[in-house]
Amino acid sequence: MKSWAVRPKEEAYLLNPAFCCTTLAAAVRGYSSARKEGVPFPLLFMVPPIVLHKPTRDALPRSARTSIPAWLQENPAARVLFYERLVSLKPYIKEAIQFGMLLDWIVPRGGGVLETTLSEREINRAIRTLTDEACVCVMRARFLGKWFAAAGAAHTVMAFWGVRP
Repeated sequence: MKSWAVRPKEEAYLLNPAFCCTTLAAAVRGYSSARKEGVPFPLLFMVPPIVLHKPTRDALPRSARTSIPAWLQENPAARVLFYERLVSLKPYIKEAIQFGMLLDWIVPRGGGVLETTLSEREINRAIRTLTDEACVCVMRARFLGKWFAAAGAAHTVMAFWGVRP
C-alpha cells in the first residue's frame, strides 16, 4: 500500500482506516446483536464492497427478514463486479481491521470470530459526527451485520454473493 502522503485525497477520505473500521465495527455490533456471538472473520471483507457501492447500498432491503437469496434474485446487479470490488478493497479492509485491533475496537476471539468493544451508543455517537453519505454507510453496515447473522453460516452468506472464504 502507498503511504498516506501519496494517496489521492478521494482515497484518503473514503478508505481511511478510521472510517472503514467504524463501518466494520458497526457491522460486528449488528451481527452480535442478532446472534450474540462474534462475526466470522471472512464476513468482514463482504461489508465494504456492499456499503461503499452506492447502487448496492441504496438497494439493500429495510428489514433483515428479507432473505439474501430472494433479494439477490430481485437485484442481480448487486453481484455484478462484486468480487472485483471485494478484491480491490481487501488491502483497505485489512488496514482497517489492524487499526481497529490497535485501538481495541475490534477484538479477535477464539474460533476465527471478531467482536467489537464499541457499544451501540458509541457507534451512534460516531454516526452523528459523519457527513450524510458516510452516516448512511455506517448505518447500512450495522444492518448488513444483522442481515448476515440472520442468513446462516458465513460460507452460506458468501456463496450467495458468489465468493468463498
